Amino acid sequence: MKKIFGFIGSPLKKKSNTYTLTKMMLNKLVEMNKDIEFELITAGDVHIQSCNGCWSCMNLGKCPLDKTDDMLVLKQKMLDSDFIILGSPVYAMHVSGQMKIFLDRLASWYHTFRLAGKPGITVSMTAGAGLEEVHKYLKLVLNAAGVKVISSLDSFGTLPGTLTDPENALKSAYKAAYEIYPYLTHEKIIGTDEGLEYSFQVNKNKVIYGVEVLKADYKYWKKHGMLEMNSFEELLEKIN
Repeated sequence: MKKIFGFIGSPLKKKSNTYTLTKMMLNKLVEMNKDIEFELITAGDVHIQSCNGCWSCMNLGKCPLDKTDDMLVLKQKMLDSDFIILGSPVYAMHVSGQMKIFLDRLASWYHTFRLAGKPGITVSMTAGAGLEEVHKYLKLVLNAAGVKVISSLDSFGTLPGTLTDPENALKSAYKAAYEIYPYLTHEKIIGTDEGLEYSFQVNKNKVIYGVEVLKADYKYWKKHGMLEMNSFEELLEKIN
């Protein structure tokens, strides 16, 4: 059974156009293979507190807020999944505030590649502009967490539950499903890319030279033998 985890940064739950578009893609994947299961969660479904900037995740290896909201459960779902989806509507030419709060709470993961070896996709929806900015940012954070972004999916909508062109949205969703499917069946194996390699080099230097304030991150690198690695490609080889 292959598990897909998706988080949509919309407070509108199932009324979200981004949720609707993503669900089209996921339904197609399940139609293609009944051994694929997914969980698609929106920001409106869960309680996530804003990061308070205490550095505990990077210094002590745990977030004190994880005890008081749903973030610890969401983190475990991501770790247990085979494929990651991050989707956000365009709010003021960027990701939604709710999406940013979710991503801020994964701060230490961007130093430690907790999701390395997993493929993923970015999804967005807009009434006009901002798609490029959202995809670029979501890809950046996914790369920082070790996710190989294999594609992107987007369309246009206006009011909640109102797709501008449902037929084209469905075509785009099906196209994305066909791009994803070979990675779920292992017909295609993820490899490294420029973004992943850049993240590896930057974060290796960061944890080495910032060890006094990034103690937990440094310990993670050392425990998993990553300090002796010279590239993200080496990390992938170890995982695979």
